[in-house]
Amino acid sequence: MSRNVHRTPSPVVRGPLLLFIGAILIGSPPAYGQNGAHGLAYPAKGIVVDGDLGDWPEEARTYPIARVEYGDEPDGGDDLDARFRLAYDPEEGALYVAVEVRDDSVVPDPPGSVAWDAQDGCELYIDAPHASGGAAVSQYCRYGGRDELHGPADGLEHEVDLAVARAGPRTVYEWRIAGDAGLGPDRVIGFDVSVADRDEDGSFSWAAWGAGTQKLDTPGRCGEFLLTTPETGLGEVSGRVEWEEPRPVPLVSRVRIQSVRSAPLWRTAIVDPAGSYEVEGLPVGPYSVHPVDSAELRVDPDPGVEVRVVADRPATADVLRIVPVPWPGLIGAEGVLLGPEPVNPEALERLVRAYLDYYKVPGVSLAVIKDSEIVYHNGMGVKDASTLEPVADDTVFEAASMTKPILAYLVLRLADRGAIGLDTPLYTYLPYDDIAHDDRYKLITARMVLTHRTGFPNWRTGELVLNFEPGTQYMYSGEGFVYLGKVVEHLTGKGLVDLCREEVFSPLGIENASLVWDEDVARVSATGHNGTSPLPKDTPREPNMAYSLHIDARNYARFLIALVAGEGLSEAAHAELLRAQTEVPEEPGGWFGLGVRIEETPSGTSYGHGGRNVGFTSRSCFYKDQGIGYVFLVNNDEALKIDNVLGAYLIAGKSGLKGPEPDAREGRPD
Repeated sequence: MSRNVHRTPSPVVRGPLLLFIGAILIGSPPAYGQNGAHGLAYPAKGIVVDGDLGDWPEEARTYPIARVEYGDEPDGGDDLDARFRLAYDPEEGALYVAVEVRDDSVVPDPPGSVAWDAQDGCELYIDAPHASGGAAVSQYCRYGGRDELHGPADGLEHEVDLAVARAGPRTVYEWRIAGDAGLGPDRVIGFDVSVADRDEDGSFSWAAWGAGTQKLDTPGRCGEFLLTTPETGLGEVSGRVEWEEPRPVPLVSRVRIQSVRSAPLWRTAIVDPAGSYEVEGLPVGPYSVHPVDSAELRVDPDPGVEVRVVADRPATADVLRIVPVPWPGLIGAEGVLLGPEPVNPEALERLVRAYLDYYKVPGVSLAVIKDSEIVYHNGMGVKDASTLEPVADDTVFEAASMTKPILAYLVLRLADRGAIGLDTPLYTYLPYDDIAHDDRYKLITARMVLTHRTGFPNWRTGELVLNFEPGTQYMYSGEGFVYLGKVVEHLTGKGLVDLCREEVFSPLGIENASLVWDEDVARVSATGHNGTSPLPKDTPREPNMAYSLHIDARNYARFLIALVAGEGLSEAAHAELLRAQTEVPEEPGGWFGLGVRIEETPSGTSYGHGGRNVGFTSRSCFYKDQGIGYVFLVNNDEALKIDNVLGAYLIAGKSGLKGPEPDAREGRPD
């Protein structure tokens, strides 16, 4: 599946660029958190965001940014030494963050490429909701002289102030992020910070406070900060976990320590391989301890164990005995679509609902294909976990990269009429100013776009660049589809919304599909989730042929059947559509035709696509020779797990499951 990263406007940046010389701060080592990091933040008044940290309170603790999670290991403290501190102002609803970096080779803002790893930079990750089911992380970035904001904060009322101060080898990033009226003592937020260090010798290091990368998409890879006061009494808790009955699989890797008195006050502790855990910095009072699911292991969170935290001395909880949630099973030896019997809707829905619950997926739109016809379609689960409104048959989901075959079909229709040539350089139709600085782009053709051989990245992080000469290698790219969409609009004199309606949706009888946000979409749309926590909705006002389609599973299945059958296409265009043209190196048996993902499997050759936007994932596959397949869209990030189950139940049988069932798994399920 592809990943679509929606680039959002830069935050408001205020304050001058100042020079600052300060003392090296002594860091406090991190305790364990969601990703292995815990911190304490105290209230502060009178901090001015100007790069001079002399107005920070003395009691503000500092923490090292020393976990190199990507790139080269720094060559000692002179190469890279980074630390940060955090404070909050409850009256302003503001967080303050100060990051100090010592670097003997400063690359602040190089000419040419401005990719995120082309210069020094700093990133903050803030998960203010800190919801137990996953939440919405906002990423605030300064790369060289450029600022970016990613995640749901773009849709919130907030202010961002940033001052960057440099003097010799020292750089200070000082932030103020305001807009959360709920900031106050006895609250925990998810938080992390990273620094990027590009040196003149070409080396690059990306270091973070807590463990893990891709923190924007995964709240569990952020650390935790307790907002408290210097006067608050704090204590620590330790304990052990054991299986209620002996089992041949590892224990859970985390427990949640929840305040009995305050719902926002909870922290996560790492469980070591021997089953022990401990966490410091908890306000005094009663708590309950509960096991936390991992990606591969579901456990019953109840009953937990009670423990009382007292100031300045450790408390030991009773042994927490773990009860696993049983694997639902329900998958037979043979795929149900391969037999002569019709699909049993009750059995199918029982399976789907069981795995929605097991994998904590809010909702799904599903269609099943047999004998090249849709034999089942329905919605299950909820559109939004906060409202519990059920998914209906006409509920639309973000199809994400499953939008791309729509453009492929449109281009082939135009090619059949001679309006565009698959192998004609696109610049001859429409020069592209975004990449005009690199003449190699003049080699790019529609075929290269549809087979992912343009050399463009998936999405730019600054200036658009080519990673290799077009046509010579594979690199999955949404940027190419954006360019091709512009060319199609230019050649036809029509917008993509009208073109797709006239050339794709209307001829193929596809309803309930839209490339842009409007009142009809708003009325029937599902909400994306991070885990089970709802996210702000993406509301595209302009079509993007790489990811902006909203649709239900039944209507996408109609499109997929027609596409693979070549309906409305010439024989030559149909053959080119389904011909394996670009091998996907990291996926054995995986190829791309023209905008279509091709997979050679033990069950046969499938055609389709997958998709991933923030809060939504999806999958479509159709086995042309057997006339079987399925389409589903879910409103969180768990499509791969649902696809594994559906593919086995419907087509491959139990032996087709990717990976053993949970009771047979080996290794720690982190």
